[in-house]
Amino acid sequence: MQLEHHVDARELVPPNVGAPAFFRLSDVIRITALSRATVYRRIAEGKFPPPIHIGVRTCRWPRAALQQWIEDPESYSSTPLSPKP
Repeated sequence: MQLEHHVDARELVPPNVGAPAFFRLSDVIRITALSRATVYRRIAEGKFPPPIHIGVRTCRWPRAALQQWIEDPESYSSTPLSPKP
C-alpha cells in the first residue's frame, strides 16, 4: 500500500474564484488575522511584505507577496538574500 503525499497549503482565494491583483489594508488584516500595528511592525522588521504605493495616499499589497507570506510566515523575509562571494 502506498501513501499519498498530502500538502496542506492555504491559498488566498480558491483558484476558480477571480481574485484581485492587490489587496487593501482591511483585506490584509482580515486574511492574516494581524492587527494594523502588527502588520506595519512586521513590515519594518522585514517579516511581512511591504505595500506598493499606487497613489499619494493609497497603497496595496500584491497577491503574490501575500501568498508567499501565507505559505511560510515564520521564515518570510522581505529583504533579498545577498549572494555569497
